[in-house]
Amino acid sequence: MEFIIVLLTPILFMPMVTGYMAYENGRSFWRWFGIGFALPYFSLLLITYLVHRDKRKSRTA
Repeated sequence: MEFIIVLLTPILFMPMVTGYMAYENGRSFWRWFGIGFALPYFSLLLITYLVHRDKRKSRTA
């Protein structure tokens, strides 16, 4: 049982972070969790960029 937890923790960490960032900024958690699972590092960079862009856009508007 511990072996499974040790294997799943790093695999699920990036999708959880990506999903959390998306959810906190009004996006779908599960959609971004799936993207984060399929493309772990790219999805984190992408959601970071989108959040930054949205915040910058809302400041200027």
